[in-house]
Amino acid sequence: MRAMTIVIPVSISLSLAAAAQDRGGASSGQTTPPPAAATGQANTPQAPVGHRQPTQGTLPPAIRSEEDSKRQPADPLGPVPKICSNC
Repeated sequence: MRAMTIVIPVSISLSLAAAAQDRGGASSGQTTPPPAAATGQANTPQAPVGHRQPTQGTLPPAIRSEEDSKRQPADPLGPVPKICSNC
């Protein structure tokens, strides 16, 4: 019974807070329109340069072989720790 005396006022105050947040939005119900598109352009904006990262399959063959030659085989034991710098 004591739990109910705590739960009911808390739930009422939370519902009032949620209603206040809902009312605090745009009072006119209007949103700003998106900027007008330039003549001849589609409504969908273009992706920025570098948005899609190339995959190994989309690289030209010359660059793909260059990238493959830069890769080092993975060491199953991990990298060798450097204990001292001037050895």
